[in-house]
Amino acid sequence: MARPELSVIIPAYNEETVIGGTLEAVARYLTELPITHELIVVDDGSTDRTVTVVRELMERMPSIRLLQSAHAGKGGAVKRGVLEAQGNHVLFMDADHSTPIQEWKKCAPWLRDDYEVVIGSRKMPGADVEIRQPPLREAMGKVFTWLTNVVLATRVTDITCGFKSFQAEAARQIFQLQRVQGWGFDAEILFIARRRGYRIKEVPVVWRNDATTKVRLLTDAARSFKELVQIRLGAWRGWYPRA
Repeated sequence: MARPELSVIIPAYNEETVIGGTLEAVARYLTELPITHELIVVDDGSTDRTVTVVRELMERMPSIRLLQSAHAGKGGAVKRGVLEAQGNHVLFMDADHSTPIQEWKKCAPWLRDDYEVVIGSRKMPGADVEIRQPPLREAMGKVFTWLTNVVLATRVTDITCGFKSFQAEAARQIFQLQRVQGWGFDAEILFIARRRGYRIKEVPVVWRNDATTKVRLLTDAARSFKELVQIRLGAWRGWYPRA
């Protein structure tokens, strides 16, 4: 079979309340596009009805694939989905549809224009944040982005926006080197992309905060900062060879 033009990866952990609506919206949008596609859900060891909901939808949506893994973290789920994707372009997005799939139209032209990595940003001119995060969480996100740019020289405005796309070969090269399985994986893959010499384009996106987020503010923030140090030390140890 010919490779699909686009693979969409959605990591999911205990997302029974939102995953159905997200998959229906994404599948409906992709079906309207003049491209072939696949939609991959990577379940990260959910203990609720997430898998059941996805399987029920698969009965009438043949483009959906379900991958199941033991709980390891968002980074691990995204990595597995990306490495098993078959598309010429690969996009990963959040299960709560915080950035709507329609924003793909902003990424696609840049990928066709030889940018290997195109990422959504909530913090650049033109972005539309419909529902903001609580002030503390928003402030800590800004601090994490600043620290990442200082420690890893990623040079982007928004590290953690969960809407990132890649040319297939760049995705394979980047995610094969990924080691971080937690929330710090966004910083790691952008760091790897810079070291491999890939061109990164940021595009402003629509975004809305989900009040039911799985982020544990202090615990996950501490872990993410620890992961930044791990990435920096790993680079010195040769984990991320340059192209």
